[in-house]
Amino acid sequence: MPILPTPFTHRFASLSLALALSLGSAFAAQTWHIADTGDDKADGTSPKTAFRTFKKASSQVQPGDTVIVGDGIYTDEESGNGSAIISIDQAGRPDAWTTWKAAPGAHPELRPTGWHGILIKGSYIIIDGLNVRGANDSIALIQAFNDGHIREKDGKSYSGDPRFNTNGISIDGRKNPRDRKPHHIIIRNCTVSKCPGGGISAFEFDYLTVEDCRVFENAWYMRYAGSGITTLNNWAFDEAPGYHVIIQRNLIWSNKCLVPWLAIGKHSDGNGILFDVTDGKSSGAANPNVETAANPTGASTTADPNAASFNPERPVWKNRALIANNISAYNGGSGIHTFRTRHVDIINNTTYWNGCVVGYEELFPNRSEDIVILNNIMVPRPGAKVTANSKNKNIRWDYNLYAIAQKTFKGEHDIVADPQFVKIAADLREADFRLKSDSPGLNSGTDDLAQPTDIAGEKRPAGKGRDRGAYEQ
Repeated sequence: MPILPTPFTHRFASLSLALALSLGSAFAAQTWHIADTGDDKADGTSPKTAFRTFKKASSQVQPGDTVIVGDGIYTDEESGNGSAIISIDQAGRPDAWTTWKAAPGAHPELRPTGWHGILIKGSYIIIDGLNVRGANDSIALIQAFNDGHIREKDGKSYSGDPRFNTNGISIDGRKNPRDRKPHHIIIRNCTVSKCPGGGISAFEFDYLTVEDCRVFENAWYMRYAGSGITTLNNWAFDEAPGYHVIIQRNLIWSNKCLVPWLAIGKHSDGNGILFDVTDGKSSGAANPNVETAANPTGASTTADPNAASFNPERPVWKNRALIANNISAYNGGSGIHTFRTRHVDIINNTTYWNGCVVGYEELFPNRSEDIVILNNIMVPRPGAKVTANSKNKNIRWDYNLYAIAQKTFKGEHDIVADPQFVKIAADLREADFRLKSDSPGLNSGTDDLAQPTDIAGEKRPAGKGRDRGAYEQ
């Protein structure tokens, strides 16, 4: 198969001449600065006159502007509905993206107390190098468990305390008009960790890239069944060729749901990566097991306000997605999971010991169609399974390496063997999932849907053939 272009390559090519001719007259891009020593009464135009808060900068930003964020800790005491340290509602333009990024060498940390660290409802936006750290360390499981069971409080429907449901980075178009869903968003070089809600989540959107991020220890205490990286109810901006969603080169670990999902009263999700419900039907409860173990009677369930579409007429998403060169390990659900979705290429990923809470398989397509699964390495935890097949159609599975035998999908070029990783560790920052010199995964992959680089940015292939898994040696 030919390599599909990224959603940005073909757009930037066609825009280059127009940009050269129009940037000078169309707008004057401004650079703004934020610092933990700043002052919102300053003008924000230099490091010495930086703003103190993201909200102040957001009130000034115009399409094409860049916001530089210095070292420090940033928080906000607001905890009402839709609260966030930064809420980005404005839309950029194809020739004028808005960029929020860390200053060179800086590692700014956002510590949200409300519902989101970063909430994006606009378009043409880049988030680069910002870190969101939640309050998991200060929460006892029994507290979250008790709060997660409250459905009504003081005679009113109760949606939960944001302390137990804070999301890291959210793209949310559910309340946007049909013609103004968020699109063209890049999240790169970010660390999202210890958020009791979801890590990086996207609802009713199109054209999203999540790359080179670390996403860990999220979703532990929420009542809404989140995951490390989640896409749900994609909403097409257009049907142009190329990948509309790219999730690549990320480290994702220890995301799990320890509190039952309010909608079904059962534990669910906590996947590393979840590509969820693009079939155009009103999703209701989007849990992969809602019609099996989690809901054996088939009774109707309460729609989940944090996961279900607010638009019952949501159109089918017909575009294509790429999940490539990621490492996903020690998550409560699957390492990589698709549910009620189509047109996803899952290439050169490594998954290890997932399903530790809900028992999902390592790499699990469920009720999905046209899913391509090539060059991956999968190592289930003891007693667990590599994959499963539930009402799928057109699954292409080959050139995968897995540590235990399975009969669900059989590829002619599959290998059943120990992949022989260099170093295994529960914290992926300390692990090394490269392959040892005698690994059967070396030089044995396919060139179909060839990825140009690996998780570390190294060129593929480096030897006689392509390696399987996230690394190229």
